[in-house]
Amino acid sequence: MQINLTPAAVEELKKISFKEDEGIRIEAVFVGSCTIADEHSLKIDKKYSLDDLFEIEGIPVIVSKESQKNLHEKVTLDFNPNMGYKLSSAEEVYRYNLTLEKSSY
Repeated sequence: MQINLTPAAVEELKKISFKEDEGIRIEAVFVGSCTIADEHSLKIDKKYSLDDLFEIEGIPVIVSKESQKNLHEKVTLDFNPNMGYKLSSAEEVYRYNLTLEKSSY
């Protein structure tokens, strides 16, 4: 998996102080319904054994192996102060208006 952080996302994420084994989790969870859909979220979370850690410009990014199945090989995370974070790939926009939440791990 390849993760691209835009300059705006890097600038915003560098404001965060991470604890050891902590990073930005990109999550894509399949939700069963009458259509095939995934829920996407961003959170500051702890790395677990079934996660991969990507270090991008000094920012730790965590993606579980399960979430990777629901994302394209290359994804981009962008930030706009008025719109929040946007998670996308060349094939589709996963979600606009993402907010970064703190996990309760």
